[in-house]
Amino acid sequence: MREMFDWRRIFLLAPVTVLLLVAFALPLLYIVPEAFSGEATKRFLRIFTSPVYTKIIRTTVRISVEATVITLIVSFPLAWVLSRAKGVRALLLGLVVLVPFLTSVLVRTFAWLAILGQRGLVNATLLSLGLISEPLPLLFSELAVVLALVHSAIPMMVFALFSVLRRIDGRVLLAAHTLGANPARAWFGMVVPLAIRGIQSGVIIVFLFTMASFIAPAFLGNQRQQMLAQVIQSEIETGANWALAAALGITLAAIATLVVIGLSMVLGVFSRWQNPGEPKPARTDLATGTVDRSLLRDPVKRAAPRFNLAAPWRVVMGYVGPVYITLVSAFLLLPLLVLFPVAFSSAEVLIFPPPGYSLRWFEEILSSPQWVDAALTSLRIGVATCVVTLILATLTVLGLGRDFRYRNTAEALMLSPMTVPAVVFALGAYLSFSRVGLIDTELGIILAHTVLGFPLVYLVASATFSSIDPGLARAAASLGANPFRVFRTVIFPLLLPGLSVGALLAMLHSFDESIASIFLSNLSVKTLPRMLWEGIRFNTSPESAAVSAMLLTATCLVILVGILVILGRSKRSSMAFQSDPDAV
Repeated sequence: MREMFDWRRIFLLAPVTVLLLVAFALPLLYIVPEAFSGEATKRFLRIFTSPVYTKIIRTTVRISVEATVITLIVSFPLAWVLSRAKGVRALLLGLVVLVPFLTSVLVRTFAWLAILGQRGLVNATLLSLGLISEPLPLLFSELAVVLALVHSAIPMMVFALFSVLRRIDGRVLLAAHTLGANPARAWFGMVVPLAIRGIQSGVIIVFLFTMASFIAPAFLGNQRQQMLAQVIQSEIETGANWALAAALGITLAAIATLVVIGLSMVLGVFSRWQNPGEPKPARTDLATGTVDRSLLRDPVKRAAPRFNLAAPWRVVMGYVGPVYITLVSAFLLLPLLVLFPVAFSSAEVLIFPPPGYSLRWFEEILSSPQWVDAALTSLRIGVATCVVTLILATLTVLGLGRDFRYRNTAEALMLSPMTVPAVVFALGAYLSFSRVGLIDTELGIILAHTVLGFPLVYLVASATFSSIDPGLARAAASLGANPFRVFRTVIFPLLLPGLSVGALLAMLHSFDESIASIFLSNLSVKTLPRMLWEGIRFNTSPESAAVSAMLLTATCLVILVGILVILGRSKRSSMAFQSDPDAV
């Protein structure tokens, strides 16, 4: 009982509890009365009986499932290779996955316009090789939407699989091979079942992400590839029907929940470790007596295989690995690299390769008051979000501590913003914030960004806190230090590296966050994602490519600074250990 009413723990956990209640739970609950107000029955009947909306629902589920399955197939080998990589190879593969993950969805989607357009990279390459006589209609198709969604989802799936695959002992494959299993049977019989938890988490995360996507279908699809989130955003932007948008949001959340439950059940069936079944009872009706063990001493001859595939298999696999890593790396990085030559193009429209190079688009951006004001607005919002998120994450980590009885439940609530489709949260935030005058204000966007960024920062800070030796705090307390001094002199310095990484993540997430920024900003407050959204929708000139290239460069610089800080700290710790091992 004393733990439940520990006033220090209540004081530390109160800020994040208030934030999640006011800025996350209430906006989601606000969708319900809006959706069921007035003629709610007719509204939902219209959604589930109208051929237009039923087609949009089927298209949303189909594209989401397609993107999730392709992402899982492509990401699993990459996550396995990354989990076994060391040194420079691990750093390079990590950057290949990390850079696209921390790059704005708008930037990545715009890059596909430069690749798949009629005068884009793919058509230009095929025309130059003489393989086609006229450009292929690659844009405004389901293929383009799925490609963009898979490109955005691969890092999420890899991160979900990585932690699980890293704990698998690689010798299980060797053991399977020595027992006669071929490579396919060894993988699907050993590694895949052991990684089922990571697969389940990755599938759920990617499916929820694709279900809530509206940027890719808005830019790369057509009317036949409309998705539910796209319709919700259109209803909110035009202000045509808030109640219908809320009903569509509930429909999206309900369908996503049902499909996620179905996927979890299917994945559970395929894992013998999750459902091992009841052990068979031993037979008691067998007659006891002497057992003939002479057969155990007889040599067993293994039949020679009809075809010896070992040597060709090794040769093929020796090439498959490098080719696969090269293709996946090119798929992840090429859309980002294409932005730079397009950004320096002298043409008025998107052409690849550019007919000439010029700095005109960068000059126009830097001399434009609208773009400069949007950049300063995003910077202010990002800094404020970073500071608030770090304070909340630090207080939460200290409040939960190491021995909190309800830690798992509390963490599930803290991380709940990651499990709700972003467009559903943005819809609820729009409906609730509009009632209190927070729409089109920096404070409203800061609140939304803090809610969405807090889980990322908390995960990093919590992992760092768990690695701190609790004996250090007890030693300081035994020497007379009060709790605040223990935190200031022991806990905070050791927690600082994790907080630094969390600060970088919070800043990048706020600076690049698109969905909430598009929903909550309009005329008075325009962030860079909002300006980029409007620029790509109404003017696909290289100006948007220049902005995207600048955002990508800033992201890479932040990642580089973070890596240098981590490497510098590791080097100092290594030098300190070499100079005085006993002190360390």
